[in-house]
Amino acid sequence: MRKLIPTLAILIILIFYFATAKGEKKKIQLVNSENSTIDLEVEIADSIATRTKGLMGRQTLGKNEGMLFVFGKQEKHGFWMMNTSIPLDAIHISADGTIVDIIEMQPCGLNCPIYNPRAESLYVLEVNQGFSKENKIQVNKSRLILKNA
Repeated sequence: MRKLIPTLAILIILIFYFATAKGEKKKIQLVNSENSTIDLEVEIADSIATRTKGLMGRQTLGKNEGMLFVFGKQEKHGFWMMNTSIPLDAIHISADGTIVDIIEMQPCGLNCPIYNPRAESLYVLEVNQGFSKENKIQVNKSRLILKNA
């Protein structure tokens, strides 16, 4: 029983840490396939806690809002939608700002698929599903303006 109490305390602290994790808000810009600029306000997910939590538990996401995941290394970053109720576009972006893949992801409870990109990325931008088509964001024809990322 004595060993159980510290373990439970650590577990409660970790749950609270992940549940309350929230990244700073920042304005970013994308340039679409027609060379037009789209302004977005995003929450930055650049820590283990904010990337793990992602958009879990959110019920809505504004039209030009999203979450920008920032990784320390360019790789094929797989995503899942555990406890996420908003259909999303996952826009994978390379280190030079080029859009390298766009994946439509569906809401999921607990038994969720992992959405794996076709190319390596350093950033992943999650926005409402349909945002990419509506704003003419296309693979290899659109980019993130990195000075604001």
